[in-house]
Amino acid sequence: MRSQRERPLPDVDAEEELELGRYWNALITRWWLPLLGFVAGIAIGYLLSFGGHQVYQAKATIYLGQPLSPQGTSQIQSLSNNPAAVKQVVLAPFYQHRAEQQAGLPAGSLRGHVSTQAVAGVAAALGRVGQTPLVNIVVTGKRPAKIARAANALGRIVVDQVSGGYVKTKIKNLQTNIAADKTELDSINTRITSLQAEVQNNNGLSTVERLLFANQIGLAVQEQRQVVSDLSNNQQLLALAQNVEQSKLFALARATKTTARSRRNSILVGALIGLVLGILAALLWEPAVRVARRASV
Repeated sequence: MRSQRERPLPDVDAEEELELGRYWNALITRWWLPLLGFVAGIAIGYLLSFGGHQVYQAKATIYLGQPLSPQGTSQIQSLSNNPAAVKQVVLAPFYQHRAEQQAGLPAGSLRGHVSTQAVAGVAAALGRVGQTPLVNIVVTGKRPAKIARAANALGRIVVDQVSGGYVKTKIKNLQTNIAADKTELDSINTRITSLQAEVQNNNGLSTVERLLFANQIGLAVQEQRQVVSDLSNNQQLLALAQNVEQSKLFALARATKTTARSRRNSILVGALIGLVLGILAALLWEPAVRVARRASV
């Protein structure tokens, strides 16, 4: 029997090179198609960017505060130590409805348009703990003045919810103590003035009587110093409670423009899509022409 000759295997690499060369020649021959698609994509993306409706963003910043013990010597745990409390308040439908009423917005306008952002401080960046954070309350919408009022309203609601219990009661008690100290101090000053006038205007007082008046004046002055010390201490605790412990609306909101669709992104996406379509058109031009000729025969 005669041995059969083995057929040579096809050269796959050569076929791939031919295919790549054909595709490259198609792109070179019809270079204007990718260019036309690229330019058309830029133009269409630019025009579509005007279709995005104008959206405004308002951001109110609140300071959560750091409640301290009654004497201001140590920190205590409260809602101020948990920034998540802010998110729970501003996303609650009850408080959103209250903010909508205060801002003059229709019911349900804030649903899905409110978010919170924790502001990282230096201590957090350095890996330290214990720094009381700032939190942004962000509201988006189409009415700049009203969404700014809504952001500020939500900020005040959060402040009231966070510091409306312990810190607010502490401030009220300190103010009561300060008022009482001032009243007592006025009474003591009046008594001292009266005793001094009695001694000065009555020259007929005996030595014993003068010693008694001097003793009363000395006791009144000692009492005056004690009340002044208490008043100063209460005033310092009040300043500490109002400026450190109490949460507050740190920065009021002001609406700024932000578009729903980025113009730059629209142009880039349009240009990319146009370029891809132009390349496909250049590659499929010859096969499409051949199919059209066969169909016409």
